[in-house]
Amino acid sequence: MRKFKANLAAFTLIEMVVSISIITTITALFIANYRSANSRSDLTMNAQSLVADLHLAQNNSLGLAKYNNSLPGGGWGISFDVNQSFYTIFADLNDPGTFGYMVYNSGEGDITYGARVIDLPPNTEITSLAVGSPLVEYDQINVTFLPPDPQTNIYNGTATSTNLEITLKDNDTQATKTIRVNFLGLIEVVD
Repeated sequence: MRKFKANLAAFTLIEMVVSISIITTITALFIANYRSANSRSDLTMNAQSLVADLHLAQNNSLGLAKYNNSLPGGGWGISFDVNQSFYTIFADLNDPGTFGYMVYNSGEGDITYGARVIDLPPNTEITSLAVGSPLVEYDQINVTFLPPDPQTNIYNGTATSTNLEITLKDNDTQATKTIRVNFLGLIEVVD
């Protein structure tokens, strides 16, 4: 009888364990980076949605959109509150005047008449509303667009300002995005 000596190349147990641990480590790093990039993308999308909603209020003023079948005397705007999970697109029913076009009243945000309440995603919040130069933070800011130009009014509760910075924060990653609005109606995500 002849003996066959098989000289088969194979992995040893140690080589197999090392290979699996390298693959596991690379996979874990990939998944962690993917989740982080996905969270950053979500925050960027939320910031762009807020910019789009500001443009919507601006376009409602330009297009003379009606609220409860009548044109709002003070145009359209958005009311922001720090640490709230929503903001409101409202029709300013007060005629323009010393304070009329700046103040948001609860009757101006009725969704059955054309206003909108926009909920932020669960992990996102408005952490800062800052106006002026140097920037001063406030808890509540209204931005209104008065037709026909539309004139942009940034009101902090006591006076108007020329610029506003809204900071959105993702509570999972602690990442932030800043949206800037100026008196000319320019709205942009700055970082």
